[in-house]
Formats: sequence, structure tokens, C-alpha cells
Amino acid sequence: MKKCSHPVLVLALMCMVACGDTGTREGNSGENSRGADREAERGTAGKADRQGGAGTLRLHPENNHYLEYRGKPLILVTSAEHYGALVNKDFDEMAYLEALAGEGFNYTRIFTGTYIEPVDNIFGIRENTLAPPPGRYLSPWVQEEGKYDLDRFNPEYFSRLRAFVSRAEALGIMVEVTLFSSIYDQSAWELLPFNVHNNVNGAGHMDLRFVHTLYHGELGAYQEKFIRKMVRELNEYDNIFFEIQNEPWADHPNLAAIVNLDDENVFNRSWQKRVEVANDVSADWQAWVAGVIGDEESSMQKKHLIAQNISNFQYDIQDPPAGISIFNFHYAHPDAVRLNTGLQGVIGLDETGFMPQDDLLYVTQAWRFILSGGGLYNNLDYSFTAGHERGDWPIPASNPGWGGRDFREKLSILARTMTEVPFHEMEYSGTLVSAESEDLIQYGLHNRSGTCIVYLENCRGVTLRPAVPGGEYMVTWLDIYSGVRMESRKSLDKRTPLLFPYPADQGVLLIKPSPEQ
Repeated sequence: MKKCSHPVLVLALMCMVACGDTGTREGNSGENSRGADREAERGTAGKADRQGGAGTLRLHPENNHYLEYRGKPLILVTSAEHYGALVNKDFDEMAYLEALAGEGFNYTRIFTGTYIEPVDNIFGIRENTLAPPPGRYLSPWVQEEGKYDLDRFNPEYFSRLRAFVSRAEALGIMVEVTLFSSIYDQSAWELLPFNVHNNVNGAGHMDLRFVHTLYHGELGAYQEKFIRKMVRELNEYDNIFFEIQNEPWADHPNLAAIVNLDDENVFNRSWQKRVEVANDVSADWQAWVAGVIGDEESSMQKKHLIAQNISNFQYDIQDPPAGISIFNFHYAHPDAVRLNTGLQGVIGLDETGFMPQDDLLYVTQAWRFILSGGGLYNNLDYSFTAGHERGDWPIPASNPGWGGRDFREKLSILARTMTEVPFHEMEYSGTLVSAESEDLIQYGLHNRSGTCIVYLENCRGVTLRPAVPGGEYMVTWLDIYSGVRMESRKSLDKRTPLLFPYPADQGVLLIKPSPEQ
């Protein structure tokens, strides 16, 4: 099959070559730091010239590791459904959005209909919102007599898309619009409009692993047409960003590292031992998609951020893709953030799951990631299903993830707490408190004024000494399970002892200079 050529691709690649970025992906997933000169070079290479206006979701102009929306710094935190809210006709998407907003969350992720899953599923997900029953899939394209016409967009789909994003905007919810996804399995490929057997256009006569490459033949023209249509339809909205492809490494893997060997209780699947990144065939296609988005928006009023899905767990992005502002990881460790502090963009964890069904595992994952400097967190919440759009479906043990109201109540404590600190003025430190205990683990953010927030583990009964300048402070202890707070005003310096007050092994310490100081 011939590699498809596009004017936009040529333009994008010319720009990338001029910038010294040819689309290759090099890096490692280890913890070794790089030299300062390399950090500066890498940060400059990753800088994206796609800042929107002051009202549009954009990188924070003073700290591009975070987002800004309508003039205010923003961290995205959610526990959201499995990406079918737009394309599953049986799912009440408006009730779902109101449930998210009502519980204090500000973010959801949707798939656009280029990928759905079979009802008998691939991943063992019961009541999967991304697997609509026969006849209940809302496609971007018109379907007649059992086949899709890739030249005719479906008005019902785009009406629902605009209504969804508009309602989300009114509720203060940001929408991650994931344009494409790896296909994973032949049973999914057999359902999709891009499969030649399912469309009247003769496009898509290929193995599923050619679909998201530049060897996509005549299918490439329809992919480009779809991208441009989505960009035009959504340009008026401030509360969206585009993600190119979900888990591109799944169809086109390069093994980068072996991880999680010492934790069989949490990571017991074979793929959970591997860090895989997309190979160059996939990376070239993703660069083309980013180029199409940029080209279509170049003459439009608003510019929207573009996200790229990098890998599971962690990866050192030494050669950042051009035009990318958000670097997403799945099931991420805190090192996904710390390895990439030199990038000009947000580090996100936009899917988690596949751990044992335990509130503690997911809550601690969120606190660790955000207090390492991460800018967005999304738990994949299987309690949202058709008929249970408020997230009250009891998740069976067979489903590969977690969620539910009790979990979301705990996660919302993180979301609320981060609105209390000037995180966009802060940076990561792993040494904000000292203790005699060698088992103490800490993740924290701080600034020069003395404000700091530290998530602590193995802290039961431990006396801590905060690394703050001497002065008067408001000290808050936070129970991350109940939200109970203990607040007091204290004179602090680096020698002041603070005893962790809760009968728990995890908690948060928040220190702010006293307003009267």
C-alpha cells in the first residue's frame, strides 16, 4: 500500500525539519536527570505556538505546566465515564454532565465515533458506554442500508456534539476531544465506518494497523475531512482541547522500559510491566493530524490546545512533538511528571484503572500525581452507565477499574483543595518536611513566600519539621478520606515540630503565611 501524501503533511514536516524536529521519538523511562543545557534545549523545542485568547482554555502564561481558563489558573480533576457519552444514544449525556459538575469535577474525555467497542467487549467491561447496542451508535457519518457514506456527515451527531460541549461549558467542564483511538482487535475493526466493508466509498481496505499511519491510502482523505469538520464545528467553544489518538502504542509499539516488577499485587498483568511508546510510523501520522488541526485553525478566531498520548506509566520525552501542549500518560506514576519538568506544557494522567478495586489505590495515585506537578487527572469510572448517568451503578469485580460515589467524594477533596493554593506559582519538592522516620514519603508543591502543600505517606504518629522561612503561618491538616480539617495559627521555622494528628497512614499538610504577617 502506498504512503499517502498530503499538502498539509508536507507543510508540517517542512516546519518540523526547520525547527529541528523530524518526528522521531527518543527517550527513556528511567529516573536519571539530564544536564541543564539539555533541559533548556528540550524546553525550547517543545514550546507550542498555539496559545488561544484569554478566555479560551490555554497554557497558563506565567507557568505553562498548568492551564488557564477565562483568566484563572486551572487543574483538571475528574472521575469520568468510559468515553461513550457522545456516541451512545442510550446514554443521557446531559444528566451525566450535571452529575460531574454537582460533585465538583471540571473535566471529561470523549471519543468521537471513529472508534467504538463490541458489546461482547475486548477488555471485560460490563455495561460499557463505548459499546452501544446494535442500532444505538451515533456515527459522525450518515448510514443508509447498513453502510456509512464518508462524504456525508450526520447532522444528528454534530447537533449532539455541540449541545454536549455547550452544556459542559455552561457547567465549567473542560472537554478532551479524542479524535482517534488504536483499534486493538479485529472485532472492533469490523464495526467501524472506516472499514471498507462498512462504507460505500471503497475506503479502508486494509489491516487495522494501517489505519492510523500514512499508509492509509484513500482513507487519509476521509480522515482529513473528518478532522477539519470537527475543528470547524468546535472552534467557537472555549472549553475544549483536542487529543490526537488514544493509546497509539497499542497498535504500533516500541518497547522503552520494563517497570513495576516489584508490585505484583497492583500490577499483575503482563502489559503492566512494560512502557511502550508509539513507533515512528505512528508518530509521523500523529504529526500529520496535528498539522491538519493547526492548518484548519490558522484562519479561525480561536486556537485550541492539542494533546498527545505518550505512554503508560512514565517516559522521558527528550524530543517533544511539535505543536503539542499537553502530554498525556495512562496509569501514570509521579515520575511521568518529574522526568518531564523541562517541557513547555502540561503533563496529564487522562486515564487510570486496571488496579484492584480499592479507593485508597486510586486516591493516592491522584494525590501523588497532582502534587508532583501534574496538571490533569482522570479516573475511568465504570459506575457511569446507560441508565446510571449519575454514577450509581454498582461496579462488578470483573470490571477492570474503579469509581462510584464514595470514591468520587474522596477525589473531590483533592479537587477542592487545589483551588486553595496558588499552584501556578509553585514548584515540586520532595523535601518540604523532614522527619526521623526513614519510611516517610512526600510529594509537595511550594513557593518562595512559604506556602506549601505536602501529601504524606507512612506518616502515622510521625513528628514533622517544615522547611519554611521563620514566621507566622496558618497550618492545616487534611484527612484525605473524610475531608476533616484541623487548622491553627503557629509560629514556624525549620526546627518547629508538627505531629501528624490523624490515625491514618496518609494525609496532607497545607501551610500558608498568616494574612496578618
